Amino acid sequence: MIAMMLEFTLDNWAHHPCVKGRPAIERDVRENRAIFATAGSGEDSVAPVDCPLPAVLTRDNGDRVSVIILQAQWSADRSGYVFGAVDQNGKPYVATSGETLILKQPTPEWTANLEMSR
Repeated sequence: MIAMMLEFTLDNWAHHPCVKGRPAIERDVRENRAIFATAGSGEDSVAPVDCPLPAVLTRDNGDRVSVIILQAQWSADRSGYVFGAVDQNGKPYVATSGETLILKQPTPEWTANLEMSR
């Protein structure tokens, strides 16, 4: 189940609802706290990533998209993370740690990408 998410702005991204410290369930997806839910995921599947966090995703075509991370889980083989993220317009993304640059705070690139996507 993947749903269209709430939009965010430069001023309110840090207050977007998200999932912390536990796997997402379908209710989280319906209520705009998560992008995906995985049945049977336990606490050990949760990645130690606080959210929401600004991030830049690199898409297959090389485009870079500013998003906020709403959830993080270990990949099935635990070689990296799988992130649920959303862009400024509410478009959901599922991305791996190899595709995602997590930021501690907004950067000029992240902000510029938001301004261009309006």
